[in-house]
Order: sequence, then C-alpha cells, then structure tokens
Amino acid sequence: MPSAATPLRLPEEALERSRYRFAVARNVKTPLAACLICWAGLGLLTLFALGLEAGRHLDVRLFLGLAENPRADAGGVAEALAALADLLPMLAMLTVACGVALIRRRPGDALAALFVVAGANVTTQLLKALLAHPRVKTAIGGNPFEPNTFPSGHTTAAASIAIAYALVVPAALRNLTLALGAGFVLAVGCSVVAIGWHYPSDVLGAYLIAAGWGFAALAAMRVIAPRGGRGVGVSPRTPLPSP
Repeated sequence: MPSAATPLRLPEEALERSRYRFAVARNVKTPLAACLICWAGLGLLTLFALGLEAGRHLDVRLFLGLAENPRADAGGVAEALAALADLLPMLAMLTVACGVALIRRRPGDALAALFVVAGANVTTQLLKALLAHPRVKTAIGGNPFEPNTFPSGHTTAAASIAIAYALVVPAALRNLTLALGAGFVLAVGCSVVAIGWHYPSDVLGAYLIAAGWGFAALAAMRVIAPRGGRGVGVSPRTPLPSP
C-alpha cells in the first residue's frame, strides 16, 4: 500500500524537472544570443571596412599610424609574438588543451576545444577567399595588392586557442586562464598590425569569429552535458529563485 508521502513526491519531482529544464534553456539562450551578436558584428564590420569608402580610409589611416616605421627591436618582438600563432605552435597548444581535458576525464571538453579551433580557423580561411579585397600597404614596404588579409588568420588562431583553454581548465582556473588568454590574443593582434601583416579591421574580424565559435561551443556544452549527468552551470538539484 503506497505511503501517505507518495502523492506529494511525484508532483515535487515533476516540478524539479521542469525548473531544471527551464534553467538549462535559460543558460543556453545567453551564449546563443552572444554568438548571434558576434556574427552580426562581423557582418557590419565587413560592410564598413570593405564596402564603404569611409571605412576603408579609416582602416588605412589606423594601419599607417600603428605600423609605419616600427623600431627594429619592437619589430623583432612583434614577429616573435605573431609566430606563436603559426600552424605548428597552434597544433602543439591545441594538443596540450585536449590533453588537459582528457586527463580530467572530460572528452566532451576536448571535442569542444577542437570544435572552436577548427571552426574558427576554417571560417577565417573561407572568408579570406570570399572577401579578398586589395588595400594599399606600400607605405611600409608591404605588397600593395595583397587581397586576402581579412580576417587575420594568426589572430584567429590565437583567439581560438585561448578560448579552447578556457573550455578545458577547471572552473577554479577559468578566470585566470581567460585573463592570460586575453593578454596573449591582444599581443598577437597588435603584433600582426605593427609588423604590417594586417589592418585593424582584420584583427577585429578575427576576434569576432573566434568569439562566435566559442559561444556556440558553450551553448552546445550546456545542452549536451546535463544528459550525461555532468551539467554545466546548473544541475537538477540547483535551487532556483522563485519568480
């Protein structure tokens, strides 16, 4: 014979499941919205920097002001920083990031890191081909007709690697990892402009691409992880404030 408490337990469990689903949905909407904002921002930046004459002129003026006549020692440091985002260093850093996730027994985090790095860098290379636009760089000896500079591949690589590490480290280290990653990404972005490889808009475009893929990965992790019993940011027992 069912106990007196049985009729009360089922509604409580149903309410808890409903609140849990609401919490997960709410946590997914935020990174999805941020992802859409990144892609919208990239579209506006592309239109401004490549499609509008005023935008192109501003980009060139900023470029010349930042890259003209760099000091020899500063140029060497900038080249060394930019080289950290070359293919081989990037693959080495990605391997370490995936290794961290696997050591923590979180293969899903490793897949998320691969998803961000691969998605962001493939997107950048495709956009380079689709949006090729010659802009003058003769003031510092660059190729005056180099068309495929938007977005910056080196900056995309650096930003996607920084996001990958933020996805795989323990929560206690995440803020520190984000701070170090932001410094690394900013250094690479400034370096590729200082040595005359890219315009400021190329760097901003790379930031938006990497961030867009990062937010997409975060949304996917929040949807998938709770099904395996390891929720991201919320669990079935997480108390939620009453409306």
